[in-house]
Amino acid sequence: MRRSIGSRSIATRAVKALLAMGVLLVAVGVASPAVASAAPANTGAVVTAAAPMTGSWNVAPRATDGQQTTTAAVFTCNWFSRTPFQIVDFTCQVTSGAMRVYIICSNGQRINSAALPAVGTYNVRLTCPGVRVQTIGWESLT
Repeated sequence: MRRSIGSRSIATRAVKALLAMGVLLVAVGVASPAVASAAPANTGAVVTAAAPMTGSWNVAPRATDGQQTTTAAVFTCNWFSRTPFQIVDFTCQVTSGAMRVYIICSNGQRINSAALPAVGTYNVRLTCPGVRVQTIGWESLT
């Protein structure tokens, strides 16, 4: 027989799940600063916060003379890093062209991903060995 009240009831479990989702939504909305850019040129984000960091890039084709679009890669990338900011995880969906993501470490070392050609979704993890990430960026290879 199912219980309608108490710590093991269906209603209690449903309320706990609903509260957990609410807390998660508030935490994501308040605690995660976002950095976004729609520029077709090389773009970087400087890592300086103490909380986990997330960001995204969404690059669409742009008309240069009103008639033709540029040959830059078209993609959407999301990235995530948490303290001590030595590892950055990227998820990129490339719809045309080719691109790559990179990080620059605090010691000046640049770590590149492999080329990410269209059409595909890629999960990339880049690491600064022993030092913090200073800058996160991408570049179009087409």
